[in-house]
Amino acid sequence: MHNTRLTLRGKKVAAMAIAAVIIGVISPIPPAHSADKTTQDPTLDAAVMASLDKCRQVSPSCGSTTQGAYGVLVFPKVTKADVIIGGAGGKGALVENGKITGYYSIGAASAGIQLGVENASQVYVFRTADSLAHLKSGSDWKVGADAGVTVVSTEANSSSITGNILAYVFNTTGLQAGVSLDVFDVWKTSGSRPS
Repeated sequence: MHNTRLTLRGKKVAAMAIAAVIIGVISPIPPAHSADKTTQDPTLDAAVMASLDKCRQVSPSCGSTTQGAYGVLVFPKVTKADVIIGGAGGKGALVENGKITGYYSIGAASAGIQLGVENASQVYVFRTADSLAHLKSGSDWKVGADAGVTVVSTEANSSSITGNILAYVFNTTGLQAGVSLDVFDVWKTSGSRPS
């Protein structure tokens, strides 16, 4: 009789173990990393969209050129700080068809950045597929004349503004005049800064 109880108890334990394995196979527990948090930043997303709206308010040409753009790269705040390698930097995002499609970083190549660039928002409007493809390729992208970037420093009719990539640099008082962006590098946040 004692052996019969042990056998019944053993069969119950075995049945429960088999049931647990079956349930685990049928409904596996999702892995903890199923949501890729490194590609989502709601705080930065909100700042990017607010800065894009601010650019459109500050400059009507920003409003018209961003409407037909292939992509718009927005850095809500490029800050000058001694702790940042190179003297200035910030984070931003690429907006395509009204949606954020990737995150980017910007940094000054030298500590002596021009007055008026630091502590300002920067918006880059990509007007051609090729110019946007170069940015998205992940290769080192240096802002400035070599990259075909035209800085819009005064309000103008959008049809009179030339260049494959337009740059709007502004703060709460409006567009910044006399700004040189040649000192900046841009790279994908998921990668490492170009050397």
